[in-house]
Amino acid sequence: MAKYEIKDGVGKIPKGRTRIEDDAFKDCKELTSIVIPDSVTEIGRYAFEGCKGLTSIVIPNSLTKIGENAFGGCTGLTSIVIPDSVTEIGRYAFDGCTGLTSIVIPKTVKKIGGNAFTDCTGLTSISVSDGNKEYDSRDNCNAIIESATNKLISGCSTTVIPDSVTDIGGSAFSGCTGLTSITIPNSVTEIGNFAFYGCTGLTSIVIPDSVTEIGESAFYGCMGLTSIIIPDSVTKIERYVFDGCTDLTSITIPDSVTEIGYYAFGGCTNLKNIVIPDSVTKIGWYAFPCCDNLESIYCHVEDPNQIEIERGAELGGEQATLYVPAGKGVVTAYKKKAVWKKFAAIKPMEE
Repeated sequence: MAKYEIKDGVGKIPKGRTRIEDDAFKDCKELTSIVIPDSVTEIGRYAFEGCKGLTSIVIPNSLTKIGENAFGGCTGLTSIVIPDSVTEIGRYAFDGCTGLTSIVIPKTVKKIGGNAFTDCTGLTSISVSDGNKEYDSRDNCNAIIESATNKLISGCSTTVIPDSVTDIGGSAFSGCTGLTSITIPNSVTEIGNFAFYGCTGLTSIVIPDSVTEIGESAFYGCMGLTSIIIPDSVTKIERYVFDGCTDLTSITIPDSVTEIGYYAFGGCTNLKNIVIPDSVTKIGWYAFPCCDNLESIYCHVEDPNQIEIERGAELGGEQATLYVPAGKGVVTAYKKKAVWKKFAAIKPMEE
């Protein structure tokens, strides 16, 4: 940072410099605006990360690359114009820029790194300019779609997912607190890891039967969700997928599911009932921890030896009653297994 002058809050880059170095102004509290000369072609990694007082910046037409985390956490930044010269936007480039309300990706951009716009909670408009060969915002969807794969890689609170999208990418809506509801079309087959992570305003969502995979932590921290239906097309409930969904009161796991990942329902403090189908063969470590109001688990598996409990640990939900099939010796078999016997009671379902 000693290479650059800051005067009255304005940062100045010497003329003739072609690159703003990594960490150049990182966490610089006094920086409010920056003048970048048209000789600069690259903004380095973490160059302006944490510059919360930065409110405006003019990027010259010479720039071709915005580095990883270049503006991460610049909460005061309300607008930015990415010039047509830019070809690459690094991962986490604008992560946590909560003041940004709109973004336009120019037609020249060929690569956008993962999580480039995550936690941009104020973002209501996001689009790709016509003529971009790699990305698009078809049907005025307010999202960035990878054209070749039909994967939605970044959305915002006003996104409408087009029927042509087949994949909601990892962290696509991560931290989008203004999102209250969204319709997933029948064209979607996969919801990526962390796709709706921290969408605290999301109160309802319908997952269509076309979806075969819901990624790890996909709905982590969606504390406004009260109910969710997992379609029969899903075979595995990934780890942490509903962790922190504090308003979730009930969930039915379909017969197609064979595995429940660890901490899948961690911290679902209002969850009262869970139904485990007889198709399940593996349950992850502490699948139901901190479910303080869990009253009952209905497990339709007759032989507890059918289910592998990861690491042999407790499942959580010790205050709940476990209901199992009413066949001869089933209750006794469950009581003999250490991972099950700590439930408040184990009873046959006929009761």
